Amino acid sequence: MRIIKLLYLKYSLSFLVCTISSFILFFIFSLLGNLNEDYLFKTIISLSLLNSLQILTYVPSFIFLLTVILFTIFLRSKNEMIIIRCYVNTKRIVTFFLPIVLIFTALEIKKNEFVDLIENNKADLVKQSNKKMPKILINEESDSKTFIILNNINLEEIDNAEYRAYTIYNNKIQLAQFSNNLILSNNTLIAKNYTQYKDNLIEDLNIQKKLNINLLELNKQNSMVKNISISNYYEIDMEFINLVIFNILFFSFVFLIFNNKKFVSIKVGLAIPILICFIFLLYSFFIFNNSLNFYKQEFEILASFIMVILVLKESLNE
Repeated sequence: MRIIKLLYLKYSLSFLVCTISSFILFFIFSLLGNLNEDYLFKTIISLSLLNSLQILTYVPSFIFLLTVILFTIFLRSKNEMIIIRCYVNTKRIVTFFLPIVLIFTALEIKKNEFVDLIENNKADLVKQSNKKMPKILINEESDSKTFIILNNINLEEIDNAEYRAYTIYNNKIQLAQFSNNLILSNNTLIAKNYTQYKDNLIEDLNIQKKLNINLLELNKQNSMVKNISISNYYEIDMEFINLVIFNILFFSFVFLIFNNKKFVSIKVGLAIPILICFIFLLYSFFIFNNSLNFYKQEFEILASFIMVILVLKESLNE
């Protein structure tokens, strides 16, 4: 039990070092980028802090991998890894890292919600600096995607408001509309006239168009981008389950490969497990964060199947 407590202590120290170091690095780069913005210095500092925190919440897998690498280095530095491998069996080691794996899996699954929450706080700061941010609404269907961009939208004044909409099919714009003559009626935006591109023809239409946008709900939206698609719950559930399985397997694989008997001794370098883990980390980013329209779900299931094989291989070797 004392060894398990020691492992948690070492891991907590590694996590703090990696998180603080990454946060400071992200903050410096974010600060340099925001210095060109026309904000008060206090606002720039706040935005840079939020940007740094947002990046951290967006890459929990990367932070996890760095933490495990540093954790392994700490244990190997005083030959503690050899002692642990001699006196602690694999089952006890699994009980140690399983809670950590589950915590990071939850962070990875919920990271978009944390990112949106921080984005809302950033939008509030920008509002306080009297800068109006555009609103972007995305509606995805099975074979097309529609982007609605609203500029200078304000409940009190919409004289300078602009509406743009683009419908994309097979990576080509099929329909585009623009209007800067908007009115508000019953909390709904209406374009008195608009310009339309369709079938390679641009024409001005002097007819009213109801935009079906609830301005009150839009004004409550602090984030710049919002997805308003009506999703298929069955597909979302399948993707969610597969994502959970993949992350649990991936985080477990990272722990197992660094706990391999080959890399217990300080005389053996960690270049091989680090390289392998970074390759699969990049692979996971590509598979689960791409905009492919073909065989996306199949590639994600295949990724989980590959991780099952790797985890079984590491477990059987132990």
